Amino acid sequence: MDNLNKLIADNLKEMRKKKGLSLEQVSSLTSISKSMLSQLERGEVNPTISTVYKLSLGLKVPVTAFTADKPQPFSRTGKSEVTPLVGNDGKYRLYPIFSFRDGQDFEIFDLEFDEGGMMPGNRQMNGTREFITVYAGELTLIFKDREYVLEAGDAASYNAFDEYIYKNTGKGMVTASIVVHYPD
Repeated sequence: MDNLNKLIADNLKEMRKKKGLSLEQVSSLTSISKSMLSQLERGEVNPTISTVYKLSLGLKVPVTAFTADKPQPFSRTGKSEVTPLVGNDGKYRLYPIFSFRDGQDFEIFDLEFDEGGMMPGNRQMNGTREFITVYAGELTLIFKDREYVLEAGDAASYNAFDEYIYKNTGKGMVTASIVVHYPD
């Protein structure tokens, strides 16, 4: 089992027990089968991003609560130190630089989008807000009724509990940083 699968397995099992939930109850909350949850907890399967989002919404915790290491008095990190969440056939990479932890109401990601890359902004808990700063390229945020184009140097904030899509609509790679703030 690789390190990311082990983290997800250990954190899922710990969260489930801390909340006093059975696998059957977690299955009901997340729409993930009991057998799949059991395999996830044992680290026998490689969960998709979609699966981790279902767990996040069902258990009402941030996505990175499943990928977070235990806190240390001092920690140094960077893209070379974390395993990115990859999607759209490898066209985007989302690096959890500072993951959610108990007592911390935010997390920070670095984002890379190859030309033409697209990523759905999976719905977060109500009250969650994202803050994005684009460092290079052209990134379009697509909401139901509007599109917002951000270029290098632009920053924006938006509700992360609405449905939206990130899309590289320019030439070359988009790099950005995202801060996700969770409600108390």
